[in-house]
Amino acid sequence: MFPSTDLTRTLQPTFTRGDVVTLLVEGDVDLVDVAHKEALLRAGRSYGTLLTPEHAPSPLQQQTYERTLLRHGPRLGALLAGLSRTVLTTHPEAVYVSLARAGTPVGCALRRVAADAGRDVPHYTVSIIRGEGLDPEALRRIRAFHPRATLVFVDGWSGKGAIAATLRASVPADVPWVLALLCDPAGVATHAATWDDLLLPHAALNATVSGLLSRTFVQARGQLHGARLERDLAAHDVSATYVDALVALARTHDPAPPAEAHMRPITAAAHVQDLAATFGELDPTRIKPGIGEATRVFLRRTPARLLLREQDHPDTAMLRELADGQGVPVSVHPALPYAAAALIASGRAP
Repeated sequence: MFPSTDLTRTLQPTFTRGDVVTLLVEGDVDLVDVAHKEALLRAGRSYGTLLTPEHAPSPLQQQTYERTLLRHGPRLGALLAGLSRTVLTTHPEAVYVSLARAGTPVGCALRRVAADAGRDVPHYTVSIIRGEGLDPEALRRIRAFHPRATLVFVDGWSGKGAIAATLRASVPADVPWVLALLCDPAGVATHAATWDDLLLPHAALNATVSGLLSRTFVQARGQLHGARLERDLAAHDVSATYVDALVALARTHDPAPPAEAHMRPITAAAHVQDLAATFGELDPTRIKPGIGEATRVFLRRTPARLLLREQDHPDTAMLRELADGQGVPVSVHPALPYAAAALIASGRAP
């Protein structure tokens, strides 16, 4: 399946052996707390050169992960099966390239579902970073290994569509590629399992559902992007069992029809930016639409406001509890095209 090129220096995440080749290396990066990170970002520091230390998931995070997997399990199975069928039918020479970290467990599951259908689809996970782009060295290696393949970039969900834009700016014009997402409320994927803004279980966790991989960061030019292996969190790791659960669900549920069969959303992100402007926020980098992106804001950034489509939707329970605990104002907007959105604090005096 995978090339024999020496990959001994790349990180070995805690997914089941054979699920993924990780084109990331362990490296050094500035570890800073959230407040310091926000100050450095406002001063112009690249997001891809900073990392916030990770802690064990809280009981709220773990509970949200478990309850969401139980609540959405049947639908997730159907969505995965449907997405796999669409990709395999459309791209006979596909290579899965999941975007670390949220795409990695999805890519692992898709690889196994493909194997069930008799297809041995290689799967790599690579770094993509806002303001830095897709890791060019990882892309170079994959192209050398699979020169005729269509690269199927895999991620969990969309927010504004920034990842799709970054891929368009990073991948050379002569490289065939598509973007496949489980949940695409922004409507930016080539292949989407659903346009709905659905909470995926792994959005509630970080490294402990991502093979213990940290968020990725840039290193020297010509080197693979880096990551840390959060070994101190091993006791909380559910990465392999999560992929097992997703694959079992996909095997026992009929494939859902592709989202492309329904009308693609075209103004979802613009609607949220217009709404954010009513709260005085005009900087698109501080506007994070989508339940997955909003959750990331509350786990890794400094939130300023939480926007909800419904007051009591079960998918936003964790967000509401985090907002209450942090004193973040919450407002309900029935016309919001996402289940939730978050605004990041600007650091300016109110």
